[in-house]
Amino acid sequence: MSKAENSKKEKLKALKKAEKKMKKRKNHTAKKIAAGAGITVAVLLAAGYGAVGYYYQDKFYPGTRINGSACGGMQVAEIKEMIKKSAEEYSLTIQEKDNQTEVITGDQIQITYQDDNSLEKVKEQQNSWLWPVQIFQEQEYEVKAENSYDQNFLNEAVNQLQCLQEGSGTPSQDARVEDNGAAYAIVPEVYGTQLDKEKTTAAIQKAVEERKTEISLEAEDCYIKPGVLQNDEKLKAEMDKLNQLTGAQVSVNFGSGQETISRDMLKSWLKKGEDGSYAFDESLVKPVVIGWSEKYNTYGKPRDFQTTGGSTVHLTGGDYGWRVWQDKTTESLMGVLNAGTGGVVDATWLQTGQKHGGNDIDGTYVEISISAQRMWFYKNGTCLVDTPVVTGNPNKGNGTPAGGVWRLKDKQSPSVLVGKRPDGSIEYKTPVTYWMPFNGGVGIHDLSTRSSFGGDIYLYNGSHGCINTPFDAVRTIYENIEVNTPIVVY
Repeated sequence: MSKAENSKKEKLKALKKAEKKMKKRKNHTAKKIAAGAGITVAVLLAAGYGAVGYYYQDKFYPGTRINGSACGGMQVAEIKEMIKKSAEEYSLTIQEKDNQTEVITGDQIQITYQDDNSLEKVKEQQNSWLWPVQIFQEQEYEVKAENSYDQNFLNEAVNQLQCLQEGSGTPSQDARVEDNGAAYAIVPEVYGTQLDKEKTTAAIQKAVEERKTEISLEAEDCYIKPGVLQNDEKLKAEMDKLNQLTGAQVSVNFGSGQETISRDMLKSWLKKGEDGSYAFDESLVKPVVIGWSEKYNTYGKPRDFQTTGGSTVHLTGGDYGWRVWQDKTTESLMGVLNAGTGGVVDATWLQTGQKHGGNDIDGTYVEISISAQRMWFYKNGTCLVDTPVVTGNPNKGNGTPAGGVWRLKDKQSPSVLVGKRPDGSIEYKTPVTYWMPFNGGVGIHDLSTRSSFGGDIYLYNGSHGCINTPFDAVRTIYENIEVNTPIVVY
């Protein structure tokens, strides 16, 4: 190997050694620099950690919400002031019907904030030295915002509400049964706007105690509701009963005519009892029956009669004819009305005639002519008796009553006729075989002491008013006549 080559080799070795030494020196310097930088960062981090921890010692972390409000970075005192202000600025909006509102404010009820240190306890839950763990968390807290109000002022505020003033609001209306002209129907209930003061006061006080800011009186069921609703079973039963009673077709038959009772009449007669039931009032029905009876009664009313001789006489007296028994007819009618079944009620008669219409005489009657002193007895249109008679003596004040139609009251065989003087003493006692009274003490009878009849005997030897009749004739009449047969005297 040449010297030059050795020299070159030695230089290369020296160069590598120097390079190795230089690299070692660089590594040592780098380690020194790195160690210095680490110390600096640590110092900076420690300073930052302490600064943040110190900052949040009296403040809440970001993302903290208390009672629904964002409170990040705020101090306890600031939040207390916010809660106090919120409490003392409290107001309750009262929602009423018809979109009306009223407000009760904290000033009106003297609200004052009561600090119970609950906010400090919440702050204790946020450790400022654990901020690296807690600072990025969302925190929700509820604290009591205690405040008090003056009960007397609240009562006064409630009493001053317009919705509770006397006369305010419209009252609710119960569902009811009402006649619509054709039938009874249920009129639905109506919900009004009048408030139950006791319920309203209690609901408002509860809302204030819970610090609600809004209350709906309708939702709180403070309005006075109707007491009876349209689906009420009793109301429906009442409607059905009224329609049954006033819808029945009822009429009263008086023989010569019929009276139909209208729905309006039925309605006017109905009365509601204390127990809620309906019945017809007899005191209202009976006057109507009496009115009808006056229309259909023929008892004692004038009538025309065609005599055997063919003339027509106008008769104004007597007691023959139809006479309604008002009490019994009313009783029968009341039964049908209250049953609600409808139907025809036949009038009950105290006294009847032979037929309805005309003079009520239908072929069977006794006809007596005072002027002709004659008597006829017809049965079913056939004359069974045509006889002379002797009537009362008008010259002695005993004339036989005439100008009317009487009904036969009785039949007796034999009988004793007794006449009395005005002082009550007996004037006569007369035995007869046949006695048929028709007008008080006046009647038709035989008289054994009388042998002549007709002519003008009645003017000087007439009876005391009775119709003295030949024996055979009176017997025929007696055997064929019935009580209530008309006796025509003219």
